Amino acid sequence: MHESGLIQTLMHRVEVELGNGDDRVKTLCFEIGALSDTNPTWLQQGAAHYALEMWGYEPEVLVERGQDATGPHALGVTLRSMILEG
Repeated sequence: MHESGLIQTLMHRVEVELGNGDDRVKTLCFEIGALSDTNPTWLQQGAAHYALEMWGYEPEVLVERGQDATGPHALGVTLRSMILEG
């Protein structure tokens, strides 16, 4: 499934960014490229579900739609930022 693979890839990126610390993610922000057909609701729910299953809690998940149809990420989804608790 393309969708579940995308969620796993994005959330793995979050885990790499976190490293091996004990930090908890409070908020994740993703950007869907202007030309991507990824559903924002699906992405939000999928990321929250992944976090609950793998981390034991659900961070707030924000999804924004990019406006630049000519940018390098126009067809994809990127991790824009994350806020840690504490």
